Amino acid sequence: MLFSSGAEFFLILFFLLFQWATRKYLPLAAQRLVLFIGNIIILSTIISLATIGIHVFISLLVFGALAVLARNRNKRGTVLATISILVLIVLFCLRNYPKAFGFESFQLGNSPELLIERLGISYILFRNIQSIVDALKGRLTAKNPIDYINFILFFPNFLAGPIDKFSNFQRHFTRPEGRLKNALFWPGVGRIVIGFLKKYAIIPLFSMYALSYEPFLEFMSPQVAILLSAVCYSAYIFLDFSGYSDIAIGTGYIMGIKTPENFDSPYLTTNIAAFWRKWHMTFSEFLRDLIFKPIVQLINKTGLKPYRNAVSIIGYFLTFFICGIWHGDTVNFVYWGLWHALGLAIFKIWSSTGSFKRLHGNGSTTKQLLVTLSGITLTFAFVTIGWLFFHYKGEDLTLVFETLFGMK
Repeated sequence: MLFSSGAEFFLILFFLLFQWATRKYLPLAAQRLVLFIGNIIILSTIISLATIGIHVFISLLVFGALAVLARNRNKRGTVLATISILVLIVLFCLRNYPKAFGFESFQLGNSPELLIERLGISYILFRNIQSIVDALKGRLTAKNPIDYINFILFFPNFLAGPIDKFSNFQRHFTRPEGRLKNALFWPGVGRIVIGFLKKYAIIPLFSMYALSYEPFLEFMSPQVAILLSAVCYSAYIFLDFSGYSDIAIGTGYIMGIKTPENFDSPYLTTNIAAFWRKWHMTFSEFLRDLIFKPIVQLINKTGLKPYRNAVSIIGYFLTFFICGIWHGDTVNFVYWGLWHALGLAIFKIWSSTGSFKRLHGNGSTTKQLLVTLSGITLTFAFVTIGWLFFHYKGEDLTLVFETLFGMK
């Protein structure tokens, strides 16, 4: 993880100050080179140069496809986009799930070294697919291959997002130096400070209770210990993930690039659908636009269009099954994805009933406050139970639920 050691911190700090101080004097071509070299040097502290080289090679191939798609937004372009996306997905699956293809690991010959390391590869897949779709729809014009490589290798977003779009990255990076870019500097510093406080000041205060329920066993029953630990884990994963996003966004600001927001008070939402509009927002947008909507459109063509709720529910389960697989190669992540699909399905049915509309209709301030607080509490409880599937795996997960239901 970037920023996790003193050496990485000072290397990144030196680069940020150098890039900020020199970019107003350098032509755009030189700025591209500075960012390219900086990306490679910083990423080389967490992944091998061979892995970086493969990412650069794949990025150049995708850039070539983007250039072709810009001139062929027709059936031929659709075929090219489909093939390109399928190739990227197959490469991703080979790397992340080699055993499903009969391999022990994704290696080059008899080399003990992995051909490409796993770190950051999921987010690179999303950025490449998003770029291909945007080019096919005419929303993207890729002008410079170095810009695209820098977009893929952009070190603040490399490991855990936010998942930016190339059009946004390119617009901010190529924008002339001026008041708009300079105005991002101090907000960027502030975001970095907030991120560091979350990750390195607040989380250590309770992380031992979030990562294991055993420290609670001395004071309470196993059932209460598991539930209280789950609440701590909810806070832990939010602070850890949003803290890293704060650091990534703040770093981008200092470099003159306004990356999209990733979290917006997700634990204060009143239903599970709203939660997914506020949690890991760039990832949720990807799921909605590039997985859920195409699935729904495809199902509608089968004649099920009149059954809107049923179509949406099928879409939820397929989308979050894919979401679970993307998060990890163990079955607990599939359970976590399906748990959220179940929640979305229940909410979809409930929100279409007259009872829901009456409950959320006009009423006294006290009634609306109670409805809001009840929604927040139920949503947080549902998400927190889901984190049990996410955090525990195998026998540990089985033990947790056997203990909760009094089977142990």
